[in-house]
Amino acid sequence: MAKITRKKLSRGAKLTPEHVYPPLTSAASQLTGIAIEKEQMQAPLAPFRVNLTLPYLAGDSLPKGKITIPFALPPTQDFFAITQNAAGGKDPIYPGNMPSIKLKSASFSFDQRGEPAAITSQFWKLSGSGTTNTGTYGYSSEQGHMSYEDVTRLDIQLSLHEKTQEYFGDTYPYNLENELWSTVIPGAEGYSGAALRANPFIQGDLDVAVDPFKTLVLTIYCPGLEDSSGRNLALPSIEVSLKFVCELMPRDTGQTAVQNIPADGGSGTGKYGAKTAPSVTINTPTHSTAIESDSSDGVNYNIDTLDEQFRDKLEGGYNRFADVPPTEVVADDAAYEVIAVPLYQNMAHGGLSASPTFYATYPYLASLGGGGNVDVTGRADIGAFDRRIIPIHHSYTVHHAILAWNWTPWELLNWDGSGSRPISGGPSSSSDAQQRANLLVPSADIGLHVGVGIGTGAGADGFDYEQVALLNITNPNNYGTGTPTSPATKGTWDTHLIDRITSTNDPPQGFIDDGSGGGSIGSPYAVRKWNWELHSIPIVGGGTFGVGAGYHPQGKESFAGPGWTRTATRSNMQSTTPDTGGAEQWIEVRANLYRTTSGALLEAPYQFDVGSTDIKDKSSILVGYGGCYVYLICKKHLTK
Repeated sequence: MAKITRKKLSRGAKLTPEHVYPPLTSAASQLTGIAIEKEQMQAPLAPFRVNLTLPYLAGDSLPKGKITIPFALPPTQDFFAITQNAAGGKDPIYPGNMPSIKLKSASFSFDQRGEPAAITSQFWKLSGSGTTNTGTYGYSSEQGHMSYEDVTRLDIQLSLHEKTQEYFGDTYPYNLENELWSTVIPGAEGYSGAALRANPFIQGDLDVAVDPFKTLVLTIYCPGLEDSSGRNLALPSIEVSLKFVCELMPRDTGQTAVQNIPADGGSGTGKYGAKTAPSVTINTPTHSTAIESDSSDGVNYNIDTLDEQFRDKLEGGYNRFADVPPTEVVADDAAYEVIAVPLYQNMAHGGLSASPTFYATYPYLASLGGGGNVDVTGRADIGAFDRRIIPIHHSYTVHHAILAWNWTPWELLNWDGSGSRPISGGPSSSSDAQQRANLLVPSADIGLHVGVGIGTGAGADGFDYEQVALLNITNPNNYGTGTPTSPATKGTWDTHLIDRITSTNDPPQGFIDDGSGGGSIGSPYAVRKWNWELHSIPIVGGGTFGVGAGYHPQGKESFAGPGWTRTATRSNMQSTTPDTGGAEQWIEVRANLYRTTSGALLEAPYQFDVGSTDIKDKSSILVGYGGCYVYLICKKHLTK
């Protein structure tokens, strides 16, 4: 810790230069050495948030009224280190200077329409109320209405758990471990007040230490959403914000250490993020010289020299054009940041299953060849796409990208274009009891492509993209010549696996071989799998940058920030000049779930009921209930 020491004077002591000038010289040295550290700042911690969103939660979730979302907060690349243990596995390394992370507050909200009421779900089915099944998919005519008398049923339980990651040795069945935080929001007190309601609910004054090498899992549970008499409710437009704090850290610098970083800036050319110190000189009188006030070596003159630096403000970080100040004195001017990007959300029926019923309501479908063939009843080469765009207002360096892929099962609609049972009647009906998507897609012929890029050209004549991170994986169940003999088998789907998470007591199922060796759908049997997976999306790299630090081999961190003329010249991306030309305007995340061989995603191998496009017993899961997430682990910077 950098600090200033001084000699203490006893009463009646004669004042000498050694009493006055060493503290001034020490202060000047810290300024010229760019050594103002976080311990010397009034705010040594910087906040960041993990913001999670859900379109709705209703009784079609499994278990009913419950949903989980995992995420991870790994160290940035400059603090990420692992070692091999004696058993051949991996252990994390915790260096002494690793910035610590703590959970400080949590907030939860959903849409009550500004009323002390609950919202009826699409499965509201109250006998004698005139409820009818409307529309193609048979949703309740009462969906989206307000029910004042049912709001007291909305007791909402929130919790945050941690678990050891599979990467560091966790084994099947990958259960949750320690509860870090939990609370209950009572419906009667929280949501039924005529004037005051806890929506949003905020719990502050938390101080929960977080292990950066553990997986964190948020659980939302509202048991009152389902009702035996048919008064079924929903929580629309859920928003959760978890506020963390992390110690400040140095920003990233170097032409061959950071991709796409500005070469020039306010401090000069060829800097690549390196800082330029101010010139601060303290003139110290000789031992025999009298101590004066306003001479060139006087006390007041030298103090004013230091005050001038404080009057001009202690500079650091980047401005909104990714430019640095002419001189800087702050050593720790960066902080941890997480950008949570939802994908495959707002499905019409909870998740995406292999059926024309689901494809007909999903907006982003196209052929593998790029055409717009969305004939969901035929055998077109259909791919299910999604994308999100995040505007860039200030600069970041992207250190890791993590995919949270969802296999969570849910209750299906009981509709195949015919018959008289358009919606699920609940467990009381033996036929409806089986209407659930809980079979992890039983085919080797499926691939997932997830990319992170930066783009430029909004409002311009031309536009371009630069790839930042890319993941390609195939064959979710890792089938080979037959089927796996263990649910924990690894293969081409797990080349960048971080963790598998069983977060509920009703996870999906997958096929493994029963020993007959046939390998067909008829010979294997189904066993319990897991709800979620975390995969590393490797940062692209190569050229002179070398290998970056992370769970799996990847490139060095990548800078992204809206520039101007002075910051247009950048270091390379991989081994070439960035296509965005130093003018990044947005981050874009894309995903494509597709067939790796010719044929539609609705072909027979994707369904438990082989050879039929009907939604039958235990239809397969392509995307789990509530959708997926991509987490961008970044450094943000001190900004003005």
